[in-house]
Amino acid sequence: MSDYFDLIIIGAGPAGLSAAYAAAQEGLTYLVIEKGTIADTIRQYPVGRTLFSTPNELEMHEGSLRPVRDKPTREELLSHYVHFVLDNNLNINTGEEVIGADRLEADGFVVRTDRGEYQAARILFAIGAMAHPRRLNIPGENLPKVHHRFVEPYPYVRKDALVVGGGNSAAEAALFLSEEGARTTMAIWREDWENRDPKAGAMKHWVRSPLEREIAEGRLRVILYKQIDEITEPGVSLTTEAGESLTIPNDVLFVLVGSDADLTLLKKLGVQTTPGKLTEVPVYDPETFETNVGGIYVVGHFTNARHIKAAIDVPRRIVPLIAQSLRAAV
Repeated sequence: MSDYFDLIIIGAGPAGLSAAYAAAQEGLTYLVIEKGTIADTIRQYPVGRTLFSTPNELEMHEGSLRPVRDKPTREELLSHYVHFVLDNNLNINTGEEVIGADRLEADGFVVRTDRGEYQAARILFAIGAMAHPRRLNIPGENLPKVHHRFVEPYPYVRKDALVVGGGNSAAEAALFLSEEGARTTMAIWREDWENRDPKAGAMKHWVRSPLEREIAEGRLRVILYKQIDEITEPGVSLTTEAGESLTIPNDVLFVLVGSDADLTLLKKLGVQTTPGKLTEVPVYDPETFETNVGGIYVVGHFTNARHIKAAIDVPRRIVPLIAQSLRAAV
């Protein structure tokens, strides 16, 4: 027999944690199901990385995140989220993956995981947008030297490293590799390199400034490219923006061109999607964040409210609405 909850929350990132806290405040029975660890996306950031956002944009309660410097590191933020869970005794199952969900004939939903199944009156998806790293889809991309996530530079000291991408993640990886002794090349589109508009995804100035210093001092090479053509064990072949064919000697390649959420489960439940600014997003009511399928809600980075602050703030606005709808249905 399935356990029954008012609300099942899928995902234990900032949005899922905020939703769990709001559900507890509303007196709802709830469960958070997370296939990885608490704040798993943050855990996958590079070791020692300083976050771009200030504490007031990341903290679960005002004044509760107190980093050593102006902005927290990956480790400080992870500790903040973990202790938020512990201090509030939030009901979270980690290391458990949701593998299916269906609407019940009577009312509510059944959620199936690799451990069992649960019933819920409402489901809130807070799954983030890191499930599927984008790929170049070119020959050689499956070679062991190709990575779609950057963790740390230290294995690549005195190695030939190539970073492909134009956002902050790619810029940070190129900077860390160059600073720590890798022979680093960054391949980037001209429009990304020349972009200075933060609202249009430009790399942050505190990343660009040291990056440009590495270039000026001859430790980092930047290639404005048109396309990456082929990856082989000894090198990477690309076409420059001028149309020149170039093969770069290479020991390790980081393809950091963004990622997408896994919308498979939502689509199977009948949730409609639409093209967003960067990727496909679910269709939902902008006030309640309820999808076209009644009782299914979405929140966090894979919606149009992409920033962590919005991911924290939105659940505290919509979970009381969910509680109100549940009370009205009794």
